[in-house]
Amino acid sequence: MKPLLRLLLALALVAPATAQERTHVVRSGDSLAKLMFAYGVSGDAILRANGLHSTTLPVGKRLVIPSASPATPSEAPRAQPVSIARAESVPAPVAEPASPPAPEPDAAEPDAPSEPPVESAPPVPVHDVAPGDFAAAIAIPAGENIRYNGRWVPPGENSTWVMDCSNTTRWLYRQVRGLDLPRTASDQYEWLRTRHRLWRVNPNSRSLQRRLEPGDLLFWEDTYKPVRRPPVTHVMLYLGTDSRGRMMMAGSQGASGPDTYEFTPGKKMGGYRFFFFFRRDGRFVAYGRP
Repeated sequence: MKPLLRLLLALALVAPATAQERTHVVRSGDSLAKLMFAYGVSGDAILRANGLHSTTLPVGKRLVIPSASPATPSEAPRAQPVSIARAESVPAPVAEPASPPAPEPDAAEPDAPSEPPVESAPPVPVHDVAPGDFAAAIAIPAGENIRYNGRWVPPGENSTWVMDCSNTTRWLYRQVRGLDLPRTASDQYEWLRTRHRLWRVNPNSRSLQRRLEPGDLLFWEDTYKPVRRPPVTHVMLYLGTDSRGRMMMAGSQGASGPDTYEFTPGKKMGGYRFFFFFRRDGRFVAYGRP
């Protein structure tokens, strides 16, 4: 009996330590962005736990995932190219600005009138793609460490893509659902609005998380000085919630470019000065469902 008791005591002492971390064997198509979303752990924490100094993950390497709460890694397969269904009545392509102007102080100029807010319930979900497919797709350019506005030739493509915000959401939809969205953020916004698949929302709405579903496009106004009306200047794609309950989104922004980011609806993003030192801040205003 004594050897058995010693064995049970040893297992009891080891269990709490092992419960705090998991391991993940890197597979082809894995990236730091994909692991962050799958496990709800920051990229820095994964790199520190494994003594890594690069976001490139060697295939076959066993990684320690530091997390207090167990979770099952996403097994979503790497998204494969599919046939393309081109969006009808799309305005002529307009290139996004090379890079948003640096934020400046801003004043309160009245907003230009836009369509009235629509708060009716969204339609029944029509997505025929697993939520993880978008997470797997964004992991492809994220693994290439492409900067915002960086040039990239996607797998299976012959042309170079400029990976700004709208071209990244456009590529995600093209890759996962075979749908070719309009080129710019404002064109995507208008394309959804004319099809009654766009909803203006209060960014602080408690019901927003319940209403959103993976694949919805998220729109911001005034992240930089707009050259169009309505002043839609930024778009991202909603991924869902991670293991910690945080809302996550995919797209291209800031210095990181195409990657996975936390979505905080009420957080200001960018902005510009429009009259002396008065400042207008970029804000989340709507979501749409292609």
